[in-house]
Amino acid sequence: MVQVKRQDRRKVYEYLLLEGVIVIKKDMALPLHAETGVKNLEVWMLLRSLRDKKLVDLVFSWQYYYYYLKAEGVKYVRDKLGIVEDVIPATFKKADKKFEDDVPERRGPRGNKPFGRGGNRGPRRAEEQTETAQQ
Repeated sequence: MVQVKRQDRRKVYEYLLLEGVIVIKKDMALPLHAETGVKNLEVWMLLRSLRDKKLVDLVFSWQYYYYYLKAEGVKYVRDKLGIVEDVIPATFKKADKKFEDDVPERRGPRGNKPFGRGGNRGPRRAEEQTETAQQ
């Protein structure tokens, strides 16, 4: 068990509460965690402890640990930090922007029907027909 200073624990909990997720590289010899400035091993041990209490979810991918804060974890971290309930993690907030509006509609040359399996082949075939008609 690694003993973590109170101020370092507070930094990790504050970051976790604001972001809702924390990413840790699986390199325990790394001197400092990039986002918090605390030793990487200490950050990993703190979050492993929270995971044992079922307050965060863990996803491991490509040598990185992704810890996501649960609703019970938000309450626990708020109690530990002594913060009122008006702080909400970024992952709990709804996105204001609708992504469907940004994506242009893909429509084929036949009006409202989308492209078929072959993609947009209408103009290319028309060019081929004009070339053969000229010859």
